[in-house]
Amino acid sequence: MNVKKIFSLVIVLVSLQAIGQLLPGRLDRAFEALKVYNYFKAKQLFEKSLKRNTVPASFGLATIYFRKDNPFHSLDSAYSCIGRSRASFELLTEKQKERCKELGVDFLSVVELQRNISTAFYQLTLKAGSEEGFGQFIVLHPWALEISEAIHKRDSLGFVAAIEGGTSGAFRDFMEKYPETIYLEEARNEFHRLQYLEMTIAKTLASYIEFCERFPENPYVAQAQDKVFEITTVSNSLEAFDQFIKTYPKNRNIGNAWKRLYQLYMVDFSDQKIQQFMVDYPDYPYSEEIGNDLIYAKLQLLPYKDSVLFGLMQYSGERYAEALYENLGFFKEGLAVAVRNGKYGFIDKGNRVVIPFIYDNASDFEQGRAIVELDGKMGMIDRTGKRIFECEFNDLGPVAEGLVYADKNGRYGYYDKNGELRIEEKYDEAYAFSEGMAKVELDGKQAFIDPYGTYVVPPGYADISFFNDSLLVFENNGQYGLMRRNCSIVQPAQFDEIGAVYQDRALFVIDGLFGFLDGKGTVVLQPIYEVYPNYLTKGSFRNNHAVVRTKGKFGMIDRNGKTVIPFQYTELGEFSNLIAFSKGKLWGYIDPTGKEVIKPEFDRADSFQSGQAIAEKLTLLGVIDSKNKIILPFMFNSIDRLGEMFYLVSSGAKFGVFDSKGNRVLPIEYEQIRKLDDNILILSTLDEIHYFYISENRIIRLNDNNE
Repeated sequence: MNVKKIFSLVIVLVSLQAIGQLLPGRLDRAFEALKVYNYFKAKQLFEKSLKRNTVPASFGLATIYFRKDNPFHSLDSAYSCIGRSRASFELLTEKQKERCKELGVDFLSVVELQRNISTAFYQLTLKAGSEEGFGQFIVLHPWALEISEAIHKRDSLGFVAAIEGGTSGAFRDFMEKYPETIYLEEARNEFHRLQYLEMTIAKTLASYIEFCERFPENPYVAQAQDKVFEITTVSNSLEAFDQFIKTYPKNRNIGNAWKRLYQLYMVDFSDQKIQQFMVDYPDYPYSEEIGNDLIYAKLQLLPYKDSVLFGLMQYSGERYAEALYENLGFFKEGLAVAVRNGKYGFIDKGNRVVIPFIYDNASDFEQGRAIVELDGKMGMIDRTGKRIFECEFNDLGPVAEGLVYADKNGRYGYYDKNGELRIEEKYDEAYAFSEGMAKVELDGKQAFIDPYGTYVVPPGYADISFFNDSLLVFENNGQYGLMRRNCSIVQPAQFDEIGAVYQDRALFVIDGLFGFLDGKGTVVLQPIYEVYPNYLTKGSFRNNHAVVRTKGKFGMIDRNGKTVIPFQYTELGEFSNLIAFSKGKLWGYIDPTGKEVIKPEFDRADSFQSGQAIAEKLTLLGVIDSKNKIILPFMFNSIDRLGEMFYLVSSGAKFGVFDSKGNRVLPIEYEQIRKLDDNILILSTLDEIHYFYISENRIIRLNDNNE
């Protein structure tokens, strides 16, 4: 070991501290206090002088720490302080040295104190009698009078000493002392780890950035970069990832940042959205992925069932991906829920697992978020699979106007879509935001709050709901009224019922009779009409007409209350070009003038839609046209419209589809038929799933030649 080299290194390291202008006053008081053994005052004054008066202040502190007659006695501290004083001494100007001498501090006194401190250390080393102690003494006390003797006793236990020191400096010293030690690699690893921990103890963004800049060769730079990525993108927003990419282009997470930015951007997964992404982010590094996604976005894929497992096929019926999943949903925002080994995850149109199969349940993505369940608790993830909400909630709502209602510990509050609590968890019940307000319930009373948790309508009502954009329906003692958002009353709580607004008219009930309010809450038609079964639906205005009843007879009025169909019917259907009616047991059809067009011959009938009507004879249903020609025979248990072109029919427990011309489109052999969207019907049997492509009037099933 080259002692001179080590000593020079210590001097260089210490001399990097600032050496300021020696100032009178504080130091004089410090040395005076030291002379009278007022160690508390002296120590305080020396510490305050350290930065600008390193040599004398460090000397004074070293003296305090060296002496045993005070509670601050510490040879380690004395050694550190006197070393700092000596290393800084040679950097002083002549004027500064003169000032130090006036204080009783010159080079010889510094050296003498330093050697005295080293001698004290050596006595301790002798007492310990270990190789470790002598080895440490050699490195730390090259100026000691006892150095020659100590060199012979140097030991090989420096690594243990470094461990006990527990600092990166201790391990750095150890490696410098013993560059050929067998512990070198292990010591280097521990040095790097402690250096990282010490530099980033504050766990702030600045500390991690500084560590990366100061120690680029430290292997823990990777971990620090991960922390920078985590902190700067905690909001999980497009803006955060975009800023990260621009600010930290050399961070090892840059690829992950690009991919997460892309996933968040692609909430509306489509080829147009991908192309716009390429315009907005021309530097996106994964061009091959973009190219594949452009192809995937145009793919029209549907699940198929092969025995008990599900795979993917194209609209042509061609097999696209083999059946691997116990269940498989439809693609929403470019991703589909899939189940494997009883666990839920998500795949993309490339049949790639985007979110692993780890959840007990999962919903489709909406606005880039999906609700998942794990161990009976609900959470929320984004398209990258990141947990926006950990799975720790009893209930979790969808994102609505940027906020999510959630129940974690039996009380509801509201979080933003990035998982930050926005409104305190204090409500018994909560609902999604709409029109800038959300309904909440507290102690059995309902209220409305704004996005900041301020009451728009304070809790005081058993029930409260929207009437329209500007008015609210409220309940008080079983009666309903209307008020504005500022709680000013428009209609007092005097109604037995207030219906929904249709065509600027809302039905209300008082004492068993109903009338109508307009959108401003004004009574426009007095309550003179009798309540009847299903009056809230049939009595509401449709096509500017409403079915009403007086004296046990049905008629029809317009929005102004004018009678357009006289009150002479025992039953009356909704307004249409041909309106279903009954004057006794059978049903027929009249036109809007009241003229009978089809005589009563049906046990039940609906008004015409698109030139056809569903009617019933002898408990079976059929479809007729305006000339009473039978389109579908009276042989079905149920008939429901599927748009204007098709009818969903059932016979027994089986379902099929006919078109509006009476042609059978799908045989009556399916356990279930339901709409996937306006253009696709899902056809289910016990063993298979098929589809009906409405626009092309064809069945989509897995081609046999693809088996």
